[in-house]
Amino acid sequence: MVRSDFEIQPEPVFLYYDPHPVHEKMAECVGAEMVQCQTGSPIDRILAGRSHDFGDRPVILEGGVPLAEGTVLKALGTSGPVIALGADSTYHDIVDPLPSRSRTSRFTHRFAQRFVDGTLAVSERIATIAERFTDGPVRVTHPFIEANRYSLLRELDSSLDGTRILCVGKYREKNGQDILVDAMPRVDADVTVDFVGPDTTEISETDQITTHGFVSEQRLVELFESAALMVFPAPVGAFPVATLEGLCAGLPVVTTPGVGTATLVRGVNGRLLADPTSVDVADAIDWYFSLPQERRAELGRRAANYGSGFDEETGLDLFAFQLRNLLADLGYDTTTND
Repeated sequence: MVRSDFEIQPEPVFLYYDPHPVHEKMAECVGAEMVQCQTGSPIDRILAGRSHDFGDRPVILEGGVPLAEGTVLKALGTSGPVIALGADSTYHDIVDPLPSRSRTSRFTHRFAQRFVDGTLAVSERIATIAERFTDGPVRVTHPFIEANRYSLLRELDSSLDGTRILCVGKYREKNGQDILVDAMPRVDADVTVDFVGPDTTEISETDQITTHGFVSEQRLVELFESAALMVFPAPVGAFPVATLEGLCAGLPVVTTPGVGTATLVRGVNGRLLADPTSVDVADAIDWYFSLPQERRAELGRRAANYGSGFDEETGLDLFAFQLRNLLADLGYDTTTND
């Protein structure tokens, strides 16, 4: 539903590949038109960017995939300011190459930064990287937890005295589940881990490991409630909503320094940050489960405090506010329905 107090005229364009539900709500909030980017050959992407005629409408590029098309749009097509929504590992790959990314895509993404007029970064770390490679203004707007799930998670009384670990996310190399799988035999504590998310059923189950695949929201909330700890071992990550959900539920979260929410986790306790290796992740897990119950409860309360404020209404307000400010920084005149 369009938020009339934040609707921008002329209507923005949201150029996407596989939009995150949170990003879809951001686009809807400001009345943006959703346009799917081209994902074919380089020639296809060039032709797509060249053929666009968006008039003077601002264009928001979601993540790395639309960057090449956005570059051509800026050079050969027609549009208003081109704004990058820095919301994935593209920016990390530019400065610290990821094994799963090709040199060609890395060069393309780095080159494309020259054609971006401004950046909306979902974390301070991505903002820092964007500032190195672009001349335009950079502003930060964090993701949020969708309203219904936020309410459910805030009401939970997680089982911090238990022995279950929760790991949420698609089974992908970038999400680091294999690091946690390799860490489990090294963990001295008598604990188990539940892997939840698309394709996680591809992970081999053991006495320590249970896989659930994609689950309903009700089942996901139940798994949050039964967990004593969340582990998100991705080497890098923009600002993973899954970690926000863990904190919101009052779960301490083990993650890595390369993840955007590491600043929140450090606020709970720096010992929860681990390098993305099986040894370091195992050490962080053992440290947490060695704590007395009252200490775990204290960390759970801190986690809940850090997870508060990432609700949908606040997040949408921030996104619209920062987008309008960014456009103003660029001298772009917008008319709203205030």
